[in-house]
Amino acid sequence: MDWQFIFALFSGIILFLYGIEQFSGEIQHVAGKRFRNFLQRYTRTRFHGTILGALVTALVQSSTATTVITVGLVNAGTLSFIGSLGIIFGANIGTTITAQLVAFKLTAFAPVFMVIGFLISIAGGRWRAFGKPVFYFGLVFFSLNLVSSILAPYQNDPMLVGIVASLDNVFLEILAGFIITSIFQSSSVAVGLIVIMAMNGLITPAEGIPIVLGANLGTPTTALLVASRMNTAAKRTAVAQFLFNLIGVLIFIPVMGPFSTLITDLGGSPAQQIANAHFIFNITCAIIFLVLLGPFAALVQKLVPGEYGEIVFLPVHLTKPLPSDKNLCFGQIQEEVAHLIQKNARMMKRVFQIEKTDKREKSEIKHLHEYIHYLTGEIDEAIAIVSKADLTQEDAGKIAVLIRISDLSHQMADQIWYLCEKVHKGRKIPDLISEEFVNGFTTITTPVLENLTLLSESFPSLPKTIDETMRINDSLLRDRVNQHYGMHIRKMADSDDESGTIMYGILSAIEQISVTIREIRKTVLLIKEW
Repeated sequence: MDWQFIFALFSGIILFLYGIEQFSGEIQHVAGKRFRNFLQRYTRTRFHGTILGALVTALVQSSTATTVITVGLVNAGTLSFIGSLGIIFGANIGTTITAQLVAFKLTAFAPVFMVIGFLISIAGGRWRAFGKPVFYFGLVFFSLNLVSSILAPYQNDPMLVGIVASLDNVFLEILAGFIITSIFQSSSVAVGLIVIMAMNGLITPAEGIPIVLGANLGTPTTALLVASRMNTAAKRTAVAQFLFNLIGVLIFIPVMGPFSTLITDLGGSPAQQIANAHFIFNITCAIIFLVLLGPFAALVQKLVPGEYGEIVFLPVHLTKPLPSDKNLCFGQIQEEVAHLIQKNARMMKRVFQIEKTDKREKSEIKHLHEYIHYLTGEIDEAIAIVSKADLTQEDAGKIAVLIRISDLSHQMADQIWYLCEKVHKGRKIPDLISEEFVNGFTTITTPVLENLTLLSESFPSLPKTIDETMRINDSLLRDRVNQHYGMHIRKMADSDDESGTIMYGILSAIEQISVTIREIRKTVLLIKEW
């Protein structure tokens, strides 16, 4: 073994890594937004999600890419935590395609794919976008062929044989697979190398199978790092992938001997045996976890607790397509508007916990703000569809009221977000967010929060007693805000810092929110005329 061998080997591995990265990126670029929508649409059941995860990973040749995208979709609210589990299970199955293609020596066709991809790229036309993905697909397997040709002369090299022999127990072999995958951030690299080594007689299936299992353990490291700065649901998805792989390996360790014997009995070359072991391990784990998905999800939720539930960017009451019956449509829209007001109330409560409004809390408030914008868009779209039907004068009045409340809720979400930013900025000024201020802030905001809570709980009806309570709270708020304005005018006269300006912004935002709630209350009263 010499430096020329080492540089040649690592050049082949780097080319393999580059090929997978570029191929994955090109596929996502070609698919664009449709790729994300496709993931969301076909995760309605655990089985569909698993099949989708397997197909997507087989296509992009990277379970890491699939998982990171999935974690991002969960963080954005496009996909639920439960919906993501099927994709996670299927992603591991999809990675086995690389090992199978290598084992069956289909890598010999790699140059053909590279030439075809190059010709498509320079030919132009509507198919030009597919040229690069085809080229990089060929490059992935061309690089594996290169690694194979580099290793072939060294199958009896004492140093290589010694390195392999030093992995003299299952745990060391699993650790080796974990380290290789963690370094290269691709289980395909680890598994591909083991298959190539088996093909060249450098390793036996009994030695290679535990390394392949360890490679699965290294896959979740990227997703865990990516999710560390994301919301609770995204963290749960990343942890679920790690536990899925870890528990799967722990299940197989006690039966490693019989498992290796089973793989040998199935026949095939050493390379095919390792590829088969990789496939059987992943599909067995997927089946086990699909059956136990409920308890597994509960375990993850317990390990990664969250004070508040996840926010998935889907309407709760609106269906697509809308019902053909006009009254059912109005009923769905009205229920979604009620849901919209409830989300505003939840957002308000989060802001009013001023002593807890740190970066993590602010992130959740921002997520709620974006979700409210999304909901108003869905409600507006539904109203536009209903408006095309034959409407009576009463129907037109219903639409006008629902549009008004939806717009005001959208406006209030912006006002609450503005308040959140002011409070978050104020937390950096110790004199402002003092115990005295927190008590005063609570005194001011209590009537606003109570009004919004009453509104969200009673909508669409508004009993006379609740209407009167809300009016009393409005009057109470005006008195308290005026009192604090006077107090802070005096404070600003004695101080040169920016606390007075921030406090004015906070008081102004509270007033605006109160006015918006009052306008919604007045609009809701019109519902009684229906």
